[in-house]
Amino acid sequence: MEYEKKVDCIVEVLRKGEKEDRNFKVGVEFEHIVVKKNNFESVSYFGREGIEEILRELLHKRYEGEYEQDYLIGLKKEDNYVSIEPGAQLEFSARPCKDIKEIEQLYLSFVNDVVPILESKGAMMLGIGFLPKTSIQQIKFIPKKRYEYMSNYFKTKGKYAHYMMKGTASLQVSIDYFDEKDFVKKFKVANLLSPLFSIITDNAPIFEGELYRKNSVRTMIWNDMDDSRCGNVLGVMSKVYGYREYAEYILNVEPILIVKDGRIKNTENETVASIMDTCVFNQNEIEHLMSMVFPDVRAKQYIEIRTGDSLPYPLNLSYVALIKGLFYNEKSLDYLLLLAQEIGEGDLLRWKENILEKGFDANILGCTTKELISVIFDLSKKGLSHEEKEYLKPLETLMLKQKTATMISKELIETKGLEALRWCALRGKGQSWLVGQLVRKRIKNKE
Repeated sequence: MEYEKKVDCIVEVLRKGEKEDRNFKVGVEFEHIVVKKNNFESVSYFGREGIEEILRELLHKRYEGEYEQDYLIGLKKEDNYVSIEPGAQLEFSARPCKDIKEIEQLYLSFVNDVVPILESKGAMMLGIGFLPKTSIQQIKFIPKKRYEYMSNYFKTKGKYAHYMMKGTASLQVSIDYFDEKDFVKKFKVANLLSPLFSIITDNAPIFEGELYRKNSVRTMIWNDMDDSRCGNVLGVMSKVYGYREYAEYILNVEPILIVKDGRIKNTENETVASIMDTCVFNQNEIEHLMSMVFPDVRAKQYIEIRTGDSLPYPLNLSYVALIKGLFYNEKSLDYLLLLAQEIGEGDLLRWKENILEKGFDANILGCTTKELISVIFDLSKKGLSHEEKEYLKPLETLMLKQKTATMISKELIETKGLEALRWCALRGKGQSWLVGQLVRKRIKNKE
C-alpha cells in the first residue's frame, strides 16, 4: 500500500470522530484493584473466589458474558462494559454521557452490583493507583492472548513494563472534538496538563512494600516502560501538529499484535507501516492498531486522557468534572492553548520529571505547580453548570490544602498500617466512603 494511503486510513478514523459540540460527551474508564479484606493481598483471576468467579456471579444481574476460549474475561450491560486488566484489575467503562450525574448513576449501579459479591468472598475493591501489597512476581496474567503477546514483548523493554500491566489502576477520561482544529487544540492542551493530572490524582502510597517517598508511582512506572509508545507523543508541542502527524506516529510504532478477521496475530518487530504493505485492515482493525500505543494522551475517535490514578468515590467524579469543565469551554481552552504554545518538548519533559521530585513546588512558565492547579480549577468551573460544579469540591478541597490522596494515605498508614487504605474501598448501595468528610477531618486534625 502506498504511504499516503496508509496515512489516510488512520486519518479517516480520526475524522469519523468529529462531532457537533451539542453532541459532545464524556467517557470514563474506572479501574480498581481487588484485594482480600483481611490482609490486602491482591485477588487473583484464577481459583475459588477469584475474579472470574466474581464475574460469573454478575451474570445473574443481567450482564452478558464475553469469553476467550472457556474463560470469562468481560461483561456487557446496556452499552457499559466490565473488563479485566492483565493482573486482574477490575475495570468499569461507562458509556459516553453528556452529564456527570448520568456517569455517576452508571458507576454506582455497577458498584452496587459487585460489592455484595466481593463482600461475600471477603474481598473489597479499591480506588487506588498501584497494588498495596502483593509483589508483581506473584501475580499471574489473566488468560487472554493479547496479554500473553504483550507480556513477552515487554520483557525486552523497560524495567517496569510488567508493573504497569499487572499492578497499576487508572482513571481514564475521554473527550470529543469538533474538527481537526479543535482536535489539535484539545490534544495539545491535554498533553500540557498531563503532568498536572498525574499529581492531582496521585493515589499510590506504596511501592514494593514500602511507602513511596516521591510523587506519582504510576508516572515513574510509565517512564521506564517503552519510550516508543509511552509518555508524550513526539512533536505534539510543535506548532504544526494535526491528524496527519498523529497518523504518522501510529505508522512508526510496532503494534505488538494485530487483530485480523477476528484472529490475533503476533507481529514481532514490524511497524504498522510495514504490516500495512501486505495486510488490508477495516476500520475496527485500524482502531485496534491505534489502541496498541499508550501515550499520556491517546487518540482514536475521541481524545483519551490517561494519566489519572484510580481514585475512590467521589474523588473520581471530581476528576471527571475537572476535565469536562476544562475541555468543553472555549474561552478556557483558548487560554490554555496560549500556555501550551509557550512550552517545548524539553520543557514538558523536565516539568514532568520535576513533579516526581518536588510535587506541588515544581516550576514551569514561572509558576509553581500548585499555582497552575488553582488556575485550572477556576477555569473548569466556567465550563460546568451550577449542579456540576458541586462535583469539583472534594478534589478541590484537597488541592487547596496542597494534599493528594497519596499524602492522606501515607499519614494514615504510618499510624494504622495498611488498614488505613480502607478509606479507598468502594461500598455498595451508594454508600461509598464519605471521602470529602474524611479528608476535611484529617486536614483539620493536622492543623
